[in-house]
Amino acid sequence: MADQYKKPSLASRRLILGTTVGGALLFFIGGIIFWGGFNTAMEATNTLDFCIGCHEMEENVYQEYKPTIHFSNRTGVRATCPDCHVPDPWVHKMVRKIQASNEVYHKLLGTVDTPEKFDEHRLTMAKRVWNAMKSTDSRECRNCHNFESMNPEFQKPRARKQHLNAFKTGQTCIDCHKGIAHKHVRDLLSDEELEELEAPNPKYVREVPEMFLEGLKRVEEKEAAQAEAEKAAAKKARETKMAAKKAEKARIEKAVADALAAFKAQQAGEATAATTAVGPVTGFGIDWSDVPTRHITVFYPGQTSMEWVLTGKDHGGARPFVKAGDRCITCHDKETADMGKKMVTGVKAEPTPIPGKRGSIPVSVQAAHDTENLYLRFEWEDTEHVPVPFVDGGKMDPDNPMKLAVMFATDEVKYADRAGCWGTCHHDARTMPHTPDTDTANGSPVAQKLDLSQGLTKYIEESRSKIEVKGRRGKKRGGWDKLKSDDELKAEMDAHKFMDLLRYKSGKGETEDGHIMEQRLMSGGQGFEVDARQEGGNWIVVMKRKLKSDKPGDLSLALDKVYNLGFAIHDDFTNARFHHVSLGYKIGFDNDKVEINAVKREAAAPAPVPAAATGTFQATDAALDANIDWSKASSREVTLFYPGQTSMEWVLTGKDHGGARPFVKAGDRCITCHDKETADMGKKMVTGVKAEPTPIPGKRGSIPVTVESTHDGENLYLRFSWDDSEHAPVPFVEGGKMDPENPMKLALMLATDDVKYADRAGCWGTCHHDLRSMPHTPDAETAGGSPVAQQLDLSQGLTKYIEESRSKIEVKGRRGKKRGGWDKLKSADELQAEMDAHKYMELVRYKSGKGETEDGHILEQRNMSGGDAAEMTASLQDGVWTLVMKRKLQTNKPGDLPLAKDQLYNIGFAIHDDYSNARFHHVSLGYKLGFDSEKAEINATAQ
Repeated sequence: MADQYKKPSLASRRLILGTTVGGALLFFIGGIIFWGGFNTAMEATNTLDFCIGCHEMEENVYQEYKPTIHFSNRTGVRATCPDCHVPDPWVHKMVRKIQASNEVYHKLLGTVDTPEKFDEHRLTMAKRVWNAMKSTDSRECRNCHNFESMNPEFQKPRARKQHLNAFKTGQTCIDCHKGIAHKHVRDLLSDEELEELEAPNPKYVREVPEMFLEGLKRVEEKEAAQAEAEKAAAKKARETKMAAKKAEKARIEKAVADALAAFKAQQAGEATAATTAVGPVTGFGIDWSDVPTRHITVFYPGQTSMEWVLTGKDHGGARPFVKAGDRCITCHDKETADMGKKMVTGVKAEPTPIPGKRGSIPVSVQAAHDTENLYLRFEWEDTEHVPVPFVDGGKMDPDNPMKLAVMFATDEVKYADRAGCWGTCHHDARTMPHTPDTDTANGSPVAQKLDLSQGLTKYIEESRSKIEVKGRRGKKRGGWDKLKSDDELKAEMDAHKFMDLLRYKSGKGETEDGHIMEQRLMSGGQGFEVDARQEGGNWIVVMKRKLKSDKPGDLSLALDKVYNLGFAIHDDFTNARFHHVSLGYKIGFDNDKVEINAVKREAAAPAPVPAAATGTFQATDAALDANIDWSKASSREVTLFYPGQTSMEWVLTGKDHGGARPFVKAGDRCITCHDKETADMGKKMVTGVKAEPTPIPGKRGSIPVTVESTHDGENLYLRFSWDDSEHAPVPFVEGGKMDPENPMKLALMLATDDVKYADRAGCWGTCHHDLRSMPHTPDAETAGGSPVAQQLDLSQGLTKYIEESRSKIEVKGRRGKKRGGWDKLKSADELQAEMDAHKYMELVRYKSGKGETEDGHILEQRNMSGGDAAEMTASLQDGVWTLVMKRKLQTNKPGDLPLAKDQLYNIGFAIHDDYSNARFHHVSLGYKLGFDSEKAEINATAQ
């Protein structure tokens, strides 16, 4: 009876629906085990190895995926198959797994079990994925790529524009980013499919994050400043080049004059020492034109001594430098400009920065040898004087605007194999942090052995018994007072443990040949010769040094050995550590494995020079801008590019041009995305990678042009300047020149916004897919038999026209139609109405052969006459073309646009260089021309 009321055990107690605690516990544990097993199995199917476990995936999509950025990239972050193809939310993941059963079914059927079958079904599978991603707002993309976290400062102009457009219109990732991990099949979609698939979805419209807008503002300011700097650099480079050409021309003229004087003296029977018609030999007779060049950027080092390099707290690379033998150039060869900038501005290792001093100097280094001599040639840009604020007069070494020091060493010198001459710089040298004061230095026993008149100079570790590297417990770093004995020093010298030192001082043209061991000795070597000059704003220094020497401190250089080389430039009257230094490089002889390869060349006296320099063209009428002060003009750098067969129809078709939709629907201008990309675009097309079936080997892909603009109230003045090019013969044209009579032609077009697409594409609307030399141009018989042949001049084939002249343009070429509208010409009355409404492109062209100017327009065809508003003149001097256009603002001639100073106009231009013709030119994007207007890219400022 008592058992009847016995309290049940905890496990037997009943809970909801009569379930006992024990049963619930068993169900709970079972559930955990089941869930754990189920989830483990699920995750096992979410791995790359599982996905490529079948040969269909491993042999096809996996091979396509491996070269992409999602497989391997700078940061080592990899997105594998499930990251892109399996949803992260659990419910959606389950749905996707159930859908995958269909893929298992087709695996069993062998639907895609060969590459041929896979390619047959590829578009179907791709469309299925694209549609799924479109429906989810590219959910899997956004697992890693968050719109709201994007910083436009790190994006190209095209990308940030498209992302901004995506915020506002409701675009999603997959609209633009198809085929980023697999074979590109987007172009297999029909135009209708493409329109539907890539149409914006209003549901995906997002508010533009404040962070994105702030980044956009910062990058626009940065790019504006960069554009100004690039413009100034381009101008300076062009001026430097022209100055160098002029200096070369002056040398040639002097040589000719000297030769003539010598000849006349001989004819007159006078005694003369001059027997050959040559001037002074520059570069010691070496032809440097085909000697390999190594570009080395020397940088300002601040107080970064050898002890600094060897200490981990100062230099993060100390361990690999010491333990693994890493060379300085391994990590820093491409970073020297940034390193110099940090130190010259006092951000790092420089307590006394010099305001305005440059942080680095790019130097072109060439090396050659003959049987007896090594020749080294250095060239770099000179600098404006920057006064040193802590030196009286602002010049540390007033006698020497420039000094150049070069050091050689074998691998026997410690660290020379990886640091070059850096091992000579110590923390206790003069002007360095731990240099001893004068009393301490002079009171030391080493003062009897060292020349301390200029303070402690360079030395190498081999000369000291101990070097304090890390300065622990307050010790001074370096080893100035730990000098070895005379016998020990001699033993080091005999073992070639020294730095051979050559220095040139520009003040009096002096050379010093010494070495560095216990101190810097500036004499004792065999000597060397220097040919140095300033030319066109550049320093050019050529050194000639005998290979063999028996002098103490001179290295004898064997042609089968490799040596360590470092050099330093003291520019702008500097001294001591306030120089620019190189990292350590290897120099060898006829050895392409070293950084500086001295190639075999024989020095030769120059041949007699011609009386006149070549490469000069001067138009007869050169006074168009006689009263113009071009310093008051605005300037814009525009890079023209080779366009291949990219017609207006190509631009408007999404399969050809990914920017077609924002161009047409949103009114995006070409320069919005492509202004900084034109050089890359031209390279792709000129090499035949894109839209060019007949590339011309050697033809340049782009031409940087400086465009200056100004006005005087009555006339617009434009000046174009660009570098000429070497002739690249056209292989499919007899003689290699398409237009042998004209080395250069420049055409310029102007239009109002009334001309369709001119507001965003400039003159691009005149180029169509059916013009001569374009893919869909009609043959001569078809064109000649058409009714339009009575209205058009077809003697040179179909020339440029604009859409306003046609009743219909076939843009996308659907169902095999030819693209363009050559035969859909409007009536004469309709064309006249378009002309009256200023719906035409004004066209001005200059032909350099005879210095001709053509002033016409483009509507139904290219008309090369009728206008009279423009004059042009051009010159080719020192390898640079300069073309000036003077154009009346007001005109009443048909085809000439009257230009109002309060309006903006659309401008585009093209250059036919190197005797080219038709579409084989270089063209600009569309820009805005205005008058005293900051809204215009080409702003004609008032004189």
